Amino acid sequence: MSAAEYRDFERTAAWVGRTIAGMQVWDILRAIQWIRDEEKLSPASISIYGKGEMGILALYAALFDERVQQVILNDPPASHWQGPALLNVLRVTDIAEVAGALAPRRLVSLTKLPTQFDYAKQIYALQRAPDQFLESGSLPEALELWKQPTAKFTP
Repeated sequence: MSAAEYRDFERTAAWVGRTIAGMQVWDILRAIQWIRDEEKLSPASISIYGKGEMGILALYAALFDERVQQVILNDPPASHWQGPALLNVLRVTDIAEVAGALAPRRLVSLTKLPTQFDYAKQIYALQRAPDQFLESGSLPEALELWKQPTAKFTP
């Protein structure tokens, strides 16, 4: 998408009272619904990964859909002041509080989290789920791929 096309898309989103980030959360939720309904994936195995701002959008999607059991973040911003842009969100909350609201479901980071996430860590402790707030060295490790049964291909 060119810069001009992106600008037009942003303006169109504003005209209908939305942001691109808000629409992306909706898209993630629709993808979860499709995976669940069409692909018949077990809810216990739904994880969402996002890098940077997309990780925060994945976090919001997980809050709206309890079938998501795990969110994996990679280099998330510390605050909505850095992104993503969601209308009026800073009047109500910021990213660390949203991360804490995911408790007791699993929250994994592939990078060192900003100090603001200490608040979320405290919420996980209050929810008696400190073992669900983790740092991991890699995406396969975060997904615990070695613990999952090997899929068999049948033509």
